[in-house]
Amino acid sequence: MNTYEEYLKHKAGNIITIEECMEIYSQMVESFSKCELEDKIDFWNSFIEKSSRYTFIRNQWETMTNEERAKADDSRTMAHNSLIASINVLARLAEKENKDNSWRNYLGDERKRIGDFACFVSYITGISNR
Repeated sequence: MNTYEEYLKHKAGNIITIEECMEIYSQMVESFSKCELEDKIDFWNSFIEKSSRYTFIRNQWETMTNEERAKADDSRTMAHNSLIASINVLARLAEKENKDNSWRNYLGDERKRIGDFACFVSYITGISNR
C-alpha cells in the first residue's frame, strides 16, 4: 500500500511535496483571481476538470493489469498533455494581464511533477466541496 513517506523516497525523483503544492496552488489562485477576464472562471474550471480527469486515470492505474494499462496508456498521455496545456493557458493569461505567474516556473516542466500536482489539486477540490 502506498504512503506519502514512500512517495517522498520515490526513485523517479522530481518529487513535489504537499507544502510545495500548497504554495503553488495558493499563488495560482491569488494571481488568477486578480485577472479581469470575463470568462476567467471557464479557464479555471477547465483546469480543475483536467486535473480531475488525469487524477482519476492515475488512481485507476493502481489496480489495472498490464494489459489494461497498455490499452489506457494513450488516453492517460492525452489527459496529461491536456492538463499541461491548461496550466500553460492559465500562466499565459495571468502574464497577459500583468499578474504574477511565477508559480508556473516553480511548478516546472517535469511531467511527473505536474501530474502529482494535479492529484493535489483534485484533493483540494474534493475536500473543499463537501
